[in-house]
Parts: sequence; structure tokens; C-alpha cells
Amino acid sequence: MDSTSQPDMFLALPNALLVLIISFLPFKECVSTSVLSNRWRYLCHETRNISFKESDFLNHSFSNQESRMDARASFFRNIRQWIPIIQDQAFIESFEICVSFPIGYVDEIKDLIKLVVSKKVKKLSLDFSKPAWRGYNDVSRFDLIVELPECFYSLTTLESLKIFACEFDPSRFANPGLLRSLTIGWIRLTKVESLLSKSPLLKILRIKQCWGLDLTMIDGQLRELVVENSDFSYMTCSFDLPNVDSFTYSGDVISFHFDKINKIIKEVYIEFGLEGEYDEPNQSTIVEGEVLSGFLNNIRGARKLTVCPYLLQVIHECENPYYLLHPIETQHLVLRTKMHPKEFNGIRLLLNNCPNMKTLTFDILPPSFPAAFSYAGIDPRTYWMQNISYKCLRKTLKVITVNNFGGGSNELNILRYLIRSGGGCGVLERVEIYMRNTSKENQRMTTLARAAMLQRTSGRVQVLVHNV
Repeated sequence: MDSTSQPDMFLALPNALLVLIISFLPFKECVSTSVLSNRWRYLCHETRNISFKESDFLNHSFSNQESRMDARASFFRNIRQWIPIIQDQAFIESFEICVSFPIGYVDEIKDLIKLVVSKKVKKLSLDFSKPAWRGYNDVSRFDLIVELPECFYSLTTLESLKIFACEFDPSRFANPGLLRSLTIGWIRLTKVESLLSKSPLLKILRIKQCWGLDLTMIDGQLRELVVENSDFSYMTCSFDLPNVDSFTYSGDVISFHFDKINKIIKEVYIEFGLEGEYDEPNQSTIVEGEVLSGFLNNIRGARKLTVCPYLLQVIHECENPYYLLHPIETQHLVLRTKMHPKEFNGIRLLLNNCPNMKTLTFDILPPSFPAAFSYAGIDPRTYWMQNISYKCLRKTLKVITVNNFGGGSNELNILRYLIRSGGGCGVLERVEIYMRNTSKENQRMTTLARAAMLQRTSGRVQVLVHNV
């Protein structure tokens, strides 16, 4: 039958159901349905999910400032057209505004926030951060020009709040008792414990690129915790998280204290990329080795564990028997590594203490160390030739994945060792190698040839090479 003769099923649907359907679309696409027909022209006005994103109006290819200013003016004209539509709404389910350069429009933004607050919004996202920012040190006090209206702090219907780069005082919230998800970023964040203590239903907490953080205790019924490159005023934090499933921390090494932690955590991700690299162990790195060993011992129930190069460098320097790493329950270990000899002892230590590991992933990062023939007595040519095996290699490890494989000698040596140890009398089934993306044909062919060499010498272990 000719498809053109098929009846339009949407014609039979009531408007209320059509509004529900288009409300699941991104706001820009939801609005675009107004051109479909006369019936659809105003349906988008009934959506309870509204989003004004500057990026939908500003093209980064604009060649001059005047063009960008015109586009920004057009963006706010569009917002003004929606104000009477919002005013007619009984309530708003979700509202989002993303403006990276609010100068000249601050009063309009505040009035808009007042309006959506009056509509008892449940999910609110206010983002005034700049895409060019890479860390909180890029932010000056002159960038935080949007001050939230008083009525914002009286809102009692909030279930989800995302707030970036504005003047925000968590202690002024009167009754955030329904809050389940909180994301705060690019803010001088003080007195946040006051807000957390009033939010018994909070399940998700994300703190990103904040400074002046006077938080010393994170507790409650959280399921997900993310702390990303934020400045702790006291360089210490305690955790009482008996239900947490996902724990992510990146930033400086601080003193971690765990009162309670879930015995089974689905995923832990730790990244200390802000720490400077060092050439020789010293008292500071020994102490940090103890701190990070203690950290891993406390989150030993992590089923998936992702660690960074800095941890691989310092963890084996722990000398205090009290903090020495104990076996952990990790089944999927992800090593973000630069494949430098500085990291080899840390890799061995984790292999030895992950007796139940089933999957091992290497995320190979670009090297930042100077090329080294050896380090602290470690010769990378012979280090992985030692006849040392571990329980996971003999009993449990089935899959190895290598991302961003470059074919370097250190990469090849460790893979040969793992294939030899896990494939001989072990249970290793396959090695998945994903090639590094490069535009240089000669480099790509050399890397492919080295990966193929692993295939030829892998015995019963299947080595699969993926050319990204």
C-alpha cells in the first residue's frame, strides 16, 4: 500500500497527549513543531519544560563582536516573547537558562527567575559560566554578576537544582526538603553544610570548580557524589555515606576520612591531575602515598575503580604498615596511565590487590614526563619480564582493553606480560586494542604493525585491533 495513503495517527491524538510527547523533545525542537500545521502552531506553548540556551542562538564562528552582540540581543528578544506564555502557565516542571555573558541583561534574568519561582518550578538550571573557563582560577569576582532574588531562597518545590557562576548563599534556603539533586559550580561556596542538613531526600550532589569550600563533612543518603577540581579550605573532608553507589573525586590530595561507606559501590573515579609531577620520592609523596592507600582501603567495595597516573606513582611509597594497601573487591580496574616507569610499581601493587578482577582497562594518556630509559632502578625493558604472577591473572581476569594504543615499547612490554601470565595458565580470553587517532599515516601503520605482532604471539588469547 502506498505510504502516502496511510492515515496520520497523530490526527487522532488529543492535544494534551501531543503536548506530553513534544515535551520530551529538547526545547528548541519542541518549539520547531509549531511550523508543522495550524493545529501544531501553539501546542509548544503548553509545554512545562522550558530551556533558553545561548548556544542555540550564538554561532561560535561569528567573525566579530558586533555579530555576537546582535545574536545575544536576538536571544533575549526570544525570551521576552515567552514571558507572557510562561505567565499563563499554572506551573512549570523544569526551567533552564544558560547565558555566558549576562552583562546588560541581569535585571531581565532576575525577573525571569522570579517568574519561574512563582510557577513553583521543580527542576531549575541557572548557568552563567563561560565556556573558555578551564578552572576556578579563571573566574574573577566581576564575572559573578547575577544575584539571585530573595524569592528563590523561599522556593519549596525544588527537586533538582543546577547553579553555575552566580552569587549564591546556600544558608539562605528556607525549606529545600524536596531537593533530590544538587549541582553547584564556578562559585565561591561557603555554608553549604546548612543546605545539605535541610535536604534529607538529597540523592545526588555534584560540586564542580568551586573555591573557598568550607565543607568538612558530607553525609546523608546520597547515591552519587561528584567533587570536581574544587578548593577545600581545610584540605580535609569526612564522609558518612552508607548508601553511595557512585563516588567521583578530582583535584588536590586532601585528607579523606570515612565514618561509613557503602560496602558495595558501583563505581569510584579518582583523579589527582592538579598535583604536580615529581622526579624523586620525598616526605610529601610518602605521606600522600599513605593517604591514598588509606583511601583505597576505605572504598575497597568499589566494583569499578578508575585511578590516575599520580596515584600510580605515589601509592607504593606508603611505608606505614597501618595504611598499607589491602585486597580490594574491584572487578573492573581502569588505569589512566602515561606508561612511564614511575607508574610500574603502582600498577603491580594494584594487580596484586585486586584478586577478583575480571576486566582491566588501560586508558593511555599523552606522556608529559621526559623520555626515560630507567627510573629509580626500574628498567622498562626488563621490568615486565620477571616471572611474577597474581591471583587475578591466574583465576579471574578475562578481558583487557587498551584505549589510545600508540605502540610504544612500554605498552607492548606490559601487554606481553599480561598475555603471558593470564593466557598461559590463566583464564584471559581476549585483549581489545583501540588505536590512537593520528593523521600521520606512517605512525598509524607502525602502530598497527606492533599491534599485529601481539596478535601473532598471543597464543590462545584473542587479540582484537580496532582502528579508530
